[in-house]
Amino acid sequence: MTRLEKRIRRLRQSPRNISSRKLISILVSLGFELRGGKGSHKCYKHPKLPQIKLTVPQQNPLKEVYVKQALNAINKLKELEDNG
Repeated sequence: MTRLEKRIRRLRQSPRNISSRKLISILVSLGFELRGGKGSHKCYKHPKLPQIKLTVPQQNPLKEVYVKQALNAINKLKELEDNG
């Protein structure tokens, strides 16, 4: 199991105790790109998932809803990679 897989597993196990910095580092490792933002909120998109836009506020810990949205996007990305 790679380091990235371990970090994603930790996201799934405790979505209430994740800092924005950790979530952003996971997203960037998976290929998500910063697409702007306003104030303390940053928007990330992935080239293979054009319909999904993730907003990550700069707060610690993150609210669970932001982590769950990121996990849904990660799962969709994994499905695309498994099928293609």
